[in-house]
Amino acid sequence: MTGGPRERDGAPECDGRRDGAERTVWQSCSVNCGSRCPLQLHVRDGHVLWVEGDTLPETEGAPQMRACARGRSMRFWLDAPDRLDYPLRRVGARGEGRFERIGWDEALDEVASQIRRVVETYGNEAVLLPYATGLYPIEGSPFERLMNCYGGHLGIHGDYSCVQLQEAIRYTYGDDGYYTGSVIGEVENADVVVLFGNGPADTRMGGAAPGWEFERAWERAGFKVISIDPRHTETMAGHPFDWVPIRPGTDAALVAGIAWVLITEGLVDQEFLDAYCIGYDASTLPPSAPPNASYKDYILGTGDDATPKTPAWACAITGVPERRIVALAREMAQAKALFVAQGWGPQRHEAGELSARAIPMLAILTGNVGLPGTNSGVRERFLPFVVPEDPVGENPVKASIPAFLWADAVADGRALTALNAGVRGVERLSTSVKLIINHAGNCLTNQHADINRTHDILVDERLCEFIVACDVQMTDSVRYADIVLPDVARAEQANLVSSGNADIVRALVRGGDWDPHAGERRPAWDVAADVADRLGVGERFRAAGADARSIDRWRFERARVDGDDAPPSFDELGARGLWRAPYQGPRVAYEKFRADPEAHPLSTPSGKIEIYSERLADLARHLDLGPGQVVHPLPVYAPETEGWESPARERFPFQLIGYHCRQRTHSTYGNVEELAAVSPHEMQMNPLDAQRLGVVAGERVVVENDRGALVVAVRVTPRIMPGVLAIPQGAWHRADMKGDRLDWGGCINTLTAARPTALAKGNPQHTNLVRVRPLAAWLAERGERGGRVGERGAGDASEGADGARGSRDGEGACDAWGGDGARGAGDGAQGEAAKGGALHG
Repeated sequence: MTGGPRERDGAPECDGRRDGAERTVWQSCSVNCGSRCPLQLHVRDGHVLWVEGDTLPETEGAPQMRACARGRSMRFWLDAPDRLDYPLRRVGARGEGRFERIGWDEALDEVASQIRRVVETYGNEAVLLPYATGLYPIEGSPFERLMNCYGGHLGIHGDYSCVQLQEAIRYTYGDDGYYTGSVIGEVENADVVVLFGNGPADTRMGGAAPGWEFERAWERAGFKVISIDPRHTETMAGHPFDWVPIRPGTDAALVAGIAWVLITEGLVDQEFLDAYCIGYDASTLPPSAPPNASYKDYILGTGDDATPKTPAWACAITGVPERRIVALAREMAQAKALFVAQGWGPQRHEAGELSARAIPMLAILTGNVGLPGTNSGVRERFLPFVVPEDPVGENPVKASIPAFLWADAVADGRALTALNAGVRGVERLSTSVKLIINHAGNCLTNQHADINRTHDILVDERLCEFIVACDVQMTDSVRYADIVLPDVARAEQANLVSSGNADIVRALVRGGDWDPHAGERRPAWDVAADVADRLGVGERFRAAGADARSIDRWRFERARVDGDDAPPSFDELGARGLWRAPYQGPRVAYEKFRADPEAHPLSTPSGKIEIYSERLADLARHLDLGPGQVVHPLPVYAPETEGWESPARERFPFQLIGYHCRQRTHSTYGNVEELAAVSPHEMQMNPLDAQRLGVVAGERVVVENDRGALVVAVRVTPRIMPGVLAIPQGAWHRADMKGDRLDWGGCINTLTAARPTALAKGNPQHTNLVRVRPLAAWLAERGERGGRVGERGAGDASEGADGARGSRDGEGACDAWGGDGARGAGDGAQGEAAKGGALHG
């Protein structure tokens, strides 16, 4: 991945320096994995020859931020065949991907005209800038500033990543849990670490990221690690860690089963629960709560549901054997320091908020909060060096919708209310979305749930009347645009990038401009400024700064701190390229609260940990909830519409989840062939399931449900629980949308549900039921000739866009799986890992 440049067929000549001299430019891999690893691009004549990482000397607490294979493949991504070079106008039906090349003036005139028309006809609330992460390091879009200068736009709140956890934890700890967990290095002071759906080495792979820090801490301290996950993750591979396979979406049931053991065996920290918590038992229930409404009542079966949450009860739901549940409870209770941390997978389910609140109960019940070697039960603390976002200005429009519900706002915005859809600022939307500005995002289709449903919404031009996309690649979402504007990639222009949420150091990279601008690509700031001129607000837009470099200086000066380890001046940073220093800040979650709860209360109404939340009890009475949706004052377990207990499993027997793989960051880098070669796109299936279905390793199968069907190769591995399938998210959708819609790209969102969660109205994309069929049988039923013909047809449907660019996730008893069988699977998983050596959302 560090060889010479790869030429693109029909690629335009670069306009950069052509003096034949090689030079090195500091840049960064600023995609949405959580890290922002520095890169040194070795460039010549407008091409990246090879990519080098952070080579500066390490200092104590500030290790080298070495990039993973994704960042080191930056040169392939920048030169990908899907790269956008010229402004384009749609000439076919929306979504077909057929465009013609046009000039910049024509493109921007059309964009400005459509914005003016929609605002005059429907009002500013009809304009939407959907959730996008392609501008992750900047945290602000110039198109957002453009619309704020022109009367505003419909706002969005939350995200696709962890909004369920953020919303739920507010009712337990009083904050969103994003920056308040313990640092990952604190595991070194623990003797037992319990990870729920949390694989630092899978999702945080950079050289100064939690994966590296977790590994280093374990090598030094040798603490016990227990991973509770449907998958045996890369974090587990090659280590003597304990894997507890669990059915997706049942974490809260497992917690309840463990809690039953802790309570009935007298293993809870009663003093901590009495002094620091609300609602564990009747003695700390708020006056408004009904009788027998405490958490203890819920667990022992003396509450409303009259069901004791015994290990046998939990086993039947989770697949974790009774004896393992009992052992887990005792291990956690006996730990001198218990570090419980959940990743974002458990909360990315239909009942994700309940799981997110339940997992911290293990730390709370055992009193492992606020002490060395402990965590609150949320994810490890993120440690960003905060640099202000671009000055986008204030949005005059007060209406805001959950980010995940943008398609509903297009289909029927007036139906969205504060009570049924989490609308903020107004009681009900006044209009549907009529115009979309999609800047640096692939959430119109590829990264959004239920692609076929979204396709049907977007192609109906009576709904959304105009879509403009500004991006660097012809993604599946860009194919739905009416006008396409080619952006300059972040790594190709001058920029200021800070260390990311997943980095364990403070860092700044001042990226250099190396003039690679091929074709007619233009920086988005300049493009938005030109549209602002056409709308008569150019002067107001440019009041923030004349160009991106002046904005970078503005951001730097507002982030700079004094002290011996403060960043250098803006100009000195430009000469050095990279500055990094040790993290400074709290290490243990709620340490001050534990030391003195009166002097340092939490931000909950009671100032304490609220196991029972009066606010949630009130919301449960007033929210307009859909079928199967549950809001509860306690962290209870609720079955999911497409969970293990669902009647729909008669038709669709497998639970399907997604995960982050090493090839891609969400869909970014999904079109880099070199990464696909070393990390193929495959679906994980347990050998027991493969044997029952007659599937062999490498075989391509169709995975389907009522929402869609996709083709994917099977990886037969004991590293996944029977009855569960896992497909890495972010693969590029590729289907003939006028034909059978079979997705030959294997994008999991062809199958995921767009049903929002109850409280946060967030992303439930790990709650899916599917079935698996042989590809040949699926095609034969439809009279198709075979995989090659079908695949070629899908490819042809995608190639129209290329032409335009040229011109322009076994059933059986619990003990049968979770006992000796689980150990055998774990051993096999480690053996497999040893032989072999995981996201734009």
